[in-house]
Amino acid sequence: MSEIRTLRTFLAVERYGSLAAAANRMALTQAAVGQQMRALEEECHRPLFDRSRRMIQLNAAGRALVPHASRVVAAYDSLLQGTDLDQGLAGAITIGATVSAMGFLSNNVLALKARFPALSVRLILGNSFELVRQVLSAEIDAALIVDVLRDTPAAQRWTPLYEEPLVLLASTQIAAPGADTADLLNSQPFIRFDRRSLTGANVERALRRMHVKPNEILEVNSIAAIIELVRQNVGISVVPRLKHIGWSHDSLLETLALPNAKWERVIGMIEGERQPHITSAVRAQLVQSLEDRATGSMSRTYQA
Repeated sequence: MSEIRTLRTFLAVERYGSLAAAANRMALTQAAVGQQMRALEEECHRPLFDRSRRMIQLNAAGRALVPHASRVVAAYDSLLQGTDLDQGLAGAITIGATVSAMGFLSNNVLALKARFPALSVRLILGNSFELVRQVLSAEIDAALIVDVLRDTPAAQRWTPLYEEPLVLLASTQIAAPGADTADLLNSQPFIRFDRRSLTGANVERALRRMHVKPNEILEVNSIAAIIELVRQNVGISVVPRLKHIGWSHDSLLETLALPNAKWERVIGMIEGERQPHITSAVRAQLVQSLEDRATGSMSRTYQA
């Protein structure tokens, strides 16, 4: 299907940063890649690239298209894998996840096991770098991780699933909806997310863009621990807004948008080479769950 090929090329341009690099990965000429991207822009009825510079880059519309294109390609790949209900799905695999992604993974594994009782899935927790190592060494079959794979060979086994923007997290005792984030950061004790991590480094960049120097009291390497400390009004923090945690329904927490926070944490699935028919079925279940949630949200918004 030409549309799927075009989306694969688009994702290669995003992943490897240029038309030339994408052409090399996709075994195409650079001219062919450029032609596909222009055709995609015509199909989407909007520019997807900023061509004002020497090297073209994705614009805001292009970046917004990336997760949707990834899901379409992933769903198509799963269709080709032939995980047919009539054939059934059986076997045993081990899948890892970061703490914040484990709830999303486990709920979908349970849904998949309800359809395929002969399927056995063992879940383990870990940090993204360790989980990548375990997948590549075949210790586990797949993992849900933060995107730490850019420009590595392992990126070929990676499917982005969803994004988590940075937000300011505060106790409702000190922050109301719409509160000034700069004032809070300048006046309240600050709990920093581990600056040695990819997320922590991007939190630091966001703070610098805001020209604030918070009064740091703690540095913690667990978002779950930070959430609990903020609930107890120990301090405020800047963390990714976890997609599958209902912060908006938590009477003790207030989340505020962070000005100029350009970076979003991307969560996705890396798969090993063993039992691809099972890992692709898990991936398809995750993609479908996200699509169902998005459709449900759109329906509720329309009805409102």
